[in-house]
Amino acid sequence: MGSYLGNADLKRAKTSIPVPQVHSYSTDPTNEVGAPYILMDYVHGTVARELRQAKKCEPGLYGTPDQDRRFRQQMAAIQAELSSFTFNQIGSLYRDEQTGDFFIGPEVETGKGPWTSPMDYYADRANHELQVCARNAAPDVQESWSFAVPVLFKHLMSLYGDSTARRFRLVNRDFGAHNLLVNNEFEIVSVIDLDGVMAAPMEVVAQYPALTGLDREAPGHVETRPAAIERIKRTAPKLKEYRDMVEIAEARVHVNEQNTPIADLMLSDAASVFQGLLRYGGHQRLVNDKWMEAYLRLLRGHVMSEEQRESQ
Repeated sequence: MGSYLGNADLKRAKTSIPVPQVHSYSTDPTNEVGAPYILMDYVHGTVARELRQAKKCEPGLYGTPDQDRRFRQQMAAIQAELSSFTFNQIGSLYRDEQTGDFFIGPEVETGKGPWTSPMDYYADRANHELQVCARNAAPDVQESWSFAVPVLFKHLMSLYGDSTARRFRLVNRDFGAHNLLVNNEFEIVSVIDLDGVMAAPMEVVAQYPALTGLDREAPGHVETRPAAIERIKRTAPKLKEYRDMVEIAEARVHVNEQNTPIADLMLSDAASVFQGLLRYGGHQRLVNDKWMEAYLRLLRGHVMSEEQRESQ
């Protein structure tokens, strides 16, 4: 049984998401081939990020403005359709090769799980990020105050996240322009690199696609560099536009009325808190410091709100 094969089979069997068919694979370096391998259908296309660079597109655009809009609408449709699948555990998606059934098992990044509690998942994920940073980050990153970002992350998720959730949605954590094959008009022809698919809490599901010019700023951060200010001005309307695209796409796949639409959380503080942990994984001191400051602002904001409520 395996995560990659299960993800591809689920998408091909139960969704309209374009994926290459996987015929065989092995992660065992001692197999008959003598190395890990995967055998799948060929899909004619170019990685969106690479095509954008080759065509020297305008900043923030994938192709012409019309092509860029269609590209983002397709991304939103894929994200919404995948999130329409729900499970009662958190973890990576697997398929039992004997029965053909899909199930949730240990999460591939941490090796732990599955979990039934969002806070248990966040605690293990935060500890994992802290350990990876301690092993691999440069000394200046480890010695900075922001080394403790994952510690504060756990507390903030208990304040801003939905700790009572018991149904979890599918998400491709590696979804973005680096893992989308497109034709020459930037129409998506296939999603690749599917081992990041998992059932996750809403704060994880409600993240924007990576490397698509949709990076949210850390809450409360004030930028002073002219180039960065221009980028933020260009990005702000695109964030709302993509959120609206997801909302429309979710309506089309008939998201269960009992499930909160992911579009409702994409610009939330809870989603920002998880974004901060994702940025921490880059092991860049300036980035970590910025998010540590943002976390502290969110913590102060929550404390002040509680005090105001108690005084009323």
